[in-house]
Order: sequence, then C-alpha cells, then structure tokens
Amino acid sequence: MLTFYDIPESLTAEHKQLEKDIAGFLDGSINPVKFKAIRVAFGIYEQRLPNTYMIRIRCAGGGITPLQLKKVAVLAKTYGSGEIHFTTRSEIQLHDILIENIMTVLRELKSCGLSTRGGGGNTVRNILCSTDSGITEDEIFDVEPYAIALTSRMMAESDSWNLPRKFKIAFSNNRKDTAFTQVTCLGFVAKILDGKKGFEVYCAGGMGANPILGNLLFDFVPENKVYHITRALKVMFDKHGNRRSKNTSRIKYLWKKLQREEFIQLFEEEYNKIKDDNLLSLDLQPTPNEAKETSLPIEIISGENFDKWKERYVTSQKQSGLSSIFVSLRLGDLLYQDAVKLTNFLSNFGENNIRCERKQNIRLRNIPEKYLGNAYNLIMGLEQTLSYLPKIFAEMVNCTGAQTCKLGICLPRGLSDAVRDKLITSDLNLENVSDLRIHISGCPNTCGLHHIADLGFFGKVGRNGGYMYPSYNVLAGGNTNEAGNTIYAQQVDEISAKFIPDFLHDFLKVYSEKKNEFKTYQHFLDDCGMNLITILCDKYREVPTFEEDNSIYIDWGASKPLSLKEIGTAECSAGMFDMINVDKKIIKDTQKLLTGSVTTGEKENYLYIILHSACRMLLVTRGLDAKTDKQVFEMFMKHFVTTNLVDSSFMDIVVLGKLGLKSELFSHEDHINELAKAVNDLYSSMDDSLRFNKGKKEEENPEAVQVENVKDFRGVACPMNFVKTKMELSKMQVSEKLEILLDDGAPIENVPRSVQSEGHKILEKEKDGDHWRVLIEKV
Repeated sequence: MLTFYDIPESLTAEHKQLEKDIAGFLDGSINPVKFKAIRVAFGIYEQRLPNTYMIRIRCAGGGITPLQLKKVAVLAKTYGSGEIHFTTRSEIQLHDILIENIMTVLRELKSCGLSTRGGGGNTVRNILCSTDSGITEDEIFDVEPYAIALTSRMMAESDSWNLPRKFKIAFSNNRKDTAFTQVTCLGFVAKILDGKKGFEVYCAGGMGANPILGNLLFDFVPENKVYHITRALKVMFDKHGNRRSKNTSRIKYLWKKLQREEFIQLFEEEYNKIKDDNLLSLDLQPTPNEAKETSLPIEIISGENFDKWKERYVTSQKQSGLSSIFVSLRLGDLLYQDAVKLTNFLSNFGENNIRCERKQNIRLRNIPEKYLGNAYNLIMGLEQTLSYLPKIFAEMVNCTGAQTCKLGICLPRGLSDAVRDKLITSDLNLENVSDLRIHISGCPNTCGLHHIADLGFFGKVGRNGGYMYPSYNVLAGGNTNEAGNTIYAQQVDEISAKFIPDFLHDFLKVYSEKKNEFKTYQHFLDDCGMNLITILCDKYREVPTFEEDNSIYIDWGASKPLSLKEIGTAECSAGMFDMINVDKKIIKDTQKLLTGSVTTGEKENYLYIILHSACRMLLVTRGLDAKTDKQVFEMFMKHFVTTNLVDSSFMDIVVLGKLGLKSELFSHEDHINELAKAVNDLYSSMDDSLRFNKGKKEEENPEAVQVENVKDFRGVACPMNFVKTKMELSKMQVSEKLEILLDDGAPIENVPRSVQSEGHKILEKEKDGDHWRVLIEKV
C-alpha cells in the first residue's frame, strides 16, 4: 500500500496517552489549558460550536491515495459533517467531530497510513512542495521525495512536537516558487550547480498578522544536506526561540531580534555538529508517476464545453500519454458521496493520483489521456465542483472564518459565494482575468493567504452609530512568481463586506478593459490600479445606519448582526508552556482567597493548591510532564530543590505535599508563599527561551547534578530509541546531562551500550516501576 510518510512506532503509545488525557479532561483531572495544548499538537481544534472538533490530517507534499481519501470520506460521514475540507496548507480536515469519537477517528486514520500529528500547535507542520512536482516539464527536478522523506524523519523525532512556535517547511521544484518558499520558516528551491542537484535555501519567513519575508540562508547546498539544515534550524529554534510571547515566537521574529550575523552564528553552531554525518542524509524513495492498465470503458466526449474545460483545467504531463487535472471545489469542500465516486474512478489507474492544492482544490495526476472524457463526466457530476466555471473561481481562496474558527471575525465562505454569484451573472469577460488571485481571510491571520494575493481581503470590525458591521481591509500586489523576489501585498483601504461583490465587479471591469495595455498586473497596479481601489472604496464607503438598512450589519451567510461574543482564544498556538501562566493565576487567585474568612479545612486545601501549583509551574521548562500529584512533588524535588534552582530549605514542605499531609501545611503558610515567590522569581529570571541562568546555581552547589533535558522514549522500539537519544545529545553541550526513560528488556540492554560506544558517559541506571531511568553525560 502506497503511503506518503511513515507512521512512527511511537504513535501507538501516543494515542494511548491521548486517550487517557481525553478521559482526564472529561473527568476534570486535566486542566482545559493543558488539554488544549495536548490535543492541538494532534491536529484537534475545538470549533465554535461547543464540544465539536475539527481534525486536521497530514498530507506530505499534498499527497493522499484514493484508498486513504475514501477512508477519510467514510469517517466524515460516520462521525462528522459528511464532507472533507481541503486547506491552504495542502492537507485535509474533518469537521464536527464529537470528543467521544476522536480516538476512533485517529486510529482509523492510522490504519490506512494517515496521521494528525503536527496538525496544529507548536510543532513541525505539514511539509509542502509544488503539487506538480514530478510531472511537469518546467521543473528543475522532482522535489516531492524530499518532502516525503523529511516528513517521515521529523515525525519520528520527539522534539518536533514542543517547539516555541510552529515550524513550516516547503519545497519548490523551479524558480516560479509555487510552494512559496520565502513566506515560510524554511524553504528549499530546486537548483542544479555544476551538474549536481541541490537547493537554494531561505529561512525565517512567515505571514500572519505581521508578514516578514524569508532570508537567503544558502545560495546552494547539495541535495543530501536537506535533513542536516532542517535539524540544525529546528534545534536552534528550540534552544533560542521566544517561549514567553506567542506574538513574537515564530522563527521570523528570532531573525529580527538577533539580526543576520548572530542568527547565522547560532544556526552554524548546530549545523556544524552534524553537517558531515552522511548517515543522517534522507532516504529518498521517489513515487513512480504512471497509470496501471485498466479495462474501464472509454467515454468519448466532444464539444465546446469539453474543449473549454481542457483548456482551463487539463495539463499534459512530461510522462507521455498522461494528464494532470485541476479539480475546482466550491469553498474547498468535497462531499462524502463525491469523494467515493472520485476515488472509485481513480483507483482504476493506481494509487499515485491525488494531490491537495494550496488553493483548496484537488490536482489529479497520472490520468491517461484517453480517459479524459470519463474524468470530465465524473467531475461535472460532483455536487461541489466549480470546474464548469472560468478559472478565476478556482484561483479564489477563502478560510473558514467565523463559521468554525474561534478567531474569525467575518465569514469569507459566504462572501466567496456572493462574489461568485455576482460575477457569473455579469457581462464581464472572466476568461480575460482568469489568472487573477483573489484571497479572503476572516481575520488578520493569513489562513486565506491574503498577503500573497493579487487582490486580498482580511476581516475586521466596522463601526457606525454604535453598531458593528462586517468589514474588510483591502490589499493588492502580492507576487510569488520568482524565488527570492517575493512581494507581499500592500494594504490600500477598507470596505464593508456587503459591498465587496460590487467592488470586485467594478474593479475587474476596468482591469479587463485595460489589461492589454500593461505587461503585467503589477504594472497595471502601479499605473492606475492602486488608485482605482481607493476610488472604488470611496464609492462604497458610506454605510447606512442600522435603522436605514440592517442587512449591512449582517455578514454574508449569517442570520443575525455581527457580534464578537463568540470570538475565543487562539487554538493553533496552544502549547504546554501555557500551563505556566495557568499555575501563576491559580497561585494568585488562591492567595487572594486566603485573605478572607476561611475555615481550617479550607485553609489547608488552599495552601496545598498553592504548593502544588508552585511545584508544577516550571516542570515543563525541564521537559517534564507529571501525571499525578505525587510525581509533581517528586520531580520538583529532583530537578529544582536538589539542584539548588530553589533553596533547599523548601524541601520539608515539598515532602509534606508529596505525602499528601494537608493538615501539616497549616503552620507553614508563610513558607509556602515564599516558595511560590521563589518560583515566580526564578521564572522572571529566565531568558525568552525559558532557560535558567544555571551557572550561578551550580557555583553554589557544585556537586549537584544538573539535568538539562529529560526525554521519554518508552514505547519506542530499538534502534529508533537510540537514534532519538543520539539526536538529543547532538544539540547539547559537552558535560550537559540527558535523562532518558526506557522500557525494560531490549531497550535498557541496547541503548546504554550504544551511547557508551559513542563515547558518552552513563552516570546512572535506575529501575522505576516497569521502566528505567538512564542519566547520560555528553562527552
């Protein structure tokens, strides 16, 4: 069975733990903030409708097989909304999943080679590439094998799931940069130098509310250094990224803070450690682009509509006799019944024939030319297809907005429908403007790719006479047509959502009439287009009062006036470090309760809560995740008290907490509050990457064993547990300590021996229940 990445052995154990965490959340034993951080890293997002979830499925390079897509369709019908949503990240989503069905869905996906790991949160996200890679004559070489191999490698590494912020990677197969490598964290552009394959590499780009263009990292690197560069940047980001502020935590902000020289210096510190290790090179396994023989009857189609469809949406591949077909979907949605029809048809030709497009559409490949008639009949029969319309509608992108997203302000999906209805009933020559990219986001975040649009919109709140109405900022001039020369769209003006269909009609009318006077769309904008946008926004600027026309205050697709009451907190940026602020708040709120009139029993319980939160608050900074109250106190003693990160005088009250002796805490109120203050002061003394100033503490107690990192490799089979250990050691300094957790049996027999063979020291091996703790010193 073809798959587009390898499922790591650790995923089974991770699913078991996630199942326990879901149960813990439901019974109240796991804090909602912590649970959010856990589930989001598995691509599980809560929707606006309470107790319903979206599940995002990883599709490396956009690849998915007919068998896999059919499985997803069945899951959508059985447990969700009945449709599959194609995203601007070349992956797919299921919506309206109830929490009690999440684990069933995840395990069913795993059974066919699909995973949601890294679908959100502060993780290595879906790795993208040009969706025509491997089939177009225009490419320098096929980059898809690199995206697939790198995905498998990243998914197998435990440090891919708890970074300062999301880490996005893309590969473009030619200079046209169809994977947008300069607007992502790490981008590779295919290049051949002196007859050798390699890449031009960009890093520290990103869109979002504050777009920053990526910077050239390497003018050329050989193809076998892709993993080394990715690994080095990931480790460097993990060490130095800002974990305090979500607003400035992306790699792009690290470059901005450090500037080029220091950023490159820190990157090279990590890169130089591994760049000559050829054993780390990716194992590339290209997927053949071919179609198997089939006895499917050929349907002969002719006529103007068929010819127009081929002109718009069909491209000949470099493989003789095969075609690629662009399937345009309304709002990026594919219904269950349509997915079944499509996958049944595609299965006739093999497994390698579907790619998820960043424009929320599907690109089919390896379709024999003689079966184009069959494909045409099938696609035109899909309920959600737009393939019968001019290509401008296939180029239109919109995020889900406030329909499901907790951060959404406006409803881009409703607006997209309204724009399409307006334009297809007009007398405009839409074929003449078919290459124009209109992108719409429901808020300043860039899920709708508005920063790289020819004409972009992102949602905002308009106000008039004390009432709110849906409105959009207007941008123009985004350009990603040449690697290294990306231009972000420029914000020009703003306009009410209800006037955008008319605005677009007027703009396209002028552009269509004047298009032939200009070499490019950008030349049109520079000459008169930007001014035209301002003129049209002025034309539609006046908003009637609520009493005059309340429809202006109701968004496209909505039934009531705009309200911000349902806007929630961000899902995608949730991480385990969020628990630090949760514990800080618990301590502050509980201390306030103690100032009032409380019973002896209440006071004992409040003091225990403060003690517990103080001990738990910074465990995450050491890579620790306590599952019980007892573990909280044990880990705090081992990693904070005995190492003198906090004063040893606090040991006695921590022991009382470990033993659960709440009644003994009554006489230690001042000392417990002092511990809470000491922990908070320690947190304040940490740098932005939440590392301690260890030097001073170690001078005070030079005999203390300072463990820099703790990794849980239980459930990871040999030799992958050693590979993971080796990777962790590679990013540490000489003399630093790593503690690993290993299963009994082969892991404890093999891994320490392999570590010693690499020259490192085994300081401790301790049996802890059904597993082992191994302390390693890097040499």
